[in-house]
Amino acid sequence: MRTAEKAGRIFFTLIGILGVMLLLLPQIGISVDSIMSGSMEPVLRTGGIVFTDTKERRPEIGDIVTYQVDETRVTHRVIRKEHKGYVTKGDANNREDPTVVTADQIIGKVIFSLPCLGYAAVFVRQRTIFGILTVMILQEMFFLLIQWKGERSRKSAERIYEK
Repeated sequence: MRTAEKAGRIFFTLIGILGVMLLLLPQIGISVDSIMSGSMEPVLRTGGIVFTDTKERRPEIGDIVTYQVDETRVTHRVIRKEHKGYVTKGDANNREDPTVVTADQIIGKVIFSLPCLGYAAVFVRQRTIFGILTVMILQEMFFLLIQWKGERSRKSAERIYEK
């Protein structure tokens, strides 16, 4: 198999794994969100993805949280607690966020992030793209299985003729 073909198969397999992760992780309480602004640079890079533990909804000062504002998810650091909720701020921002985040807005505490995968995650999350990638991954697995069986048969035949 040529190097370019191997690289392509590896690339599409990784995209497929990312797609499966995006669908399965929410089922076990991990929210996966893309970072599309630089407000948390350099800790969370634009274009990265963050994994948020949705069971951790009582953050401490210094924790990075993901919270919901209308239809938008925001990931910022808690800088202060108040009786109404939490005051947050992006690390790269000069000012704290204009509104206090209430406990019911908090989705969870960020547990880790991966740089550069956010753009791919946004792309893969589209249902049509996910369906196409799923079919491609299954096809690749089928072809790899056939190729593996063919190589095993060839090696077995070579051993017989060598004797």
